Amino acid sequence: MRPLSLLLAAVLAFTLAAADDGQRLSTIHLKSGEVVTGVITARDERTVDITVDGMKYVYTDDEIAYISHETKKKNYDTAKFRGFIDLGYSLGFGEPRNDYWLVETSFGYQLTPKFYIGAGVGLHNFHAKVDSYPLRLDKSTAEHNDPNWQSPFVPLYAEARYSLRSENGHTPWVSIKLGANVINHTGFFASPSVGIHLATSEFFSFNIGVGYALHTAHYRLHCLGDSPGAVSDGVGGAYINKGAAFHNVFIKAGVEF
Repeated sequence: MRPLSLLLAAVLAFTLAAADDGQRLSTIHLKSGEVVTGVITARDERTVDITVDGMKYVYTDDEIAYISHETKKKNYDTAKFRGFIDLGYSLGFGEPRNDYWLVETSFGYQLTPKFYIGAGVGLHNFHAKVDSYPLRLDKSTAEHNDPNWQSPFVPLYAEARYSLRSENGHTPWVSIKLGANVINHTGFFASPSVGIHLATSEFFSFNIGVGYALHTAHYRLHCLGDSPGAVSDGVGGAYINKGAAFHNVFIKAGVEF
């Protein structure tokens, strides 16, 4: 756990240093033709709070034509499509356990300045080790696990993500992914996570996060034909239907566009 602890500490330090983007000026263009330039201090789906020379003003969505920003960061008031690519490392806990590298994607729509919904596919490079759970060989009973355990998990999922502030600037976020493992293994997949969005340019931004992943998987435990519950595999062997749940914590970083 020590390498992961050091990595988490480094990411936290970087996140705190990057989270302060200063008082970025924005301009609210009203439908009346008036423009108001200041610092946006709060925003929800109906109103925008902006501070100008120490004075706070509140405008409703019905009054606003559009909002522009001083720096060239992606404007989620007008750019609704979002795509994410993340890389990370995951540590297993409990029994069975296994560590793996991961790649995850997500593509979807920014419904509001704070709420995103999308879908994606992941590649979790899970490789069970021979002579360790779940790819175990018992010489006394000739039991061994399905060789698919040497292949990665490939989850398909839907994602919902909520940010505490508009993602036009730096902001913390929470996310939940729900779906299923396909191709090499079948089973349920769920992954809640938290992190920070670092707005950088009009073309892409960075994200850093930590979270938990749950995989369930069904597999065949190959065995002798007289084992309790054994089923013939049709080629002279036999197997028992089994299932397992895998619990992991991970850290990941990536880009969005």
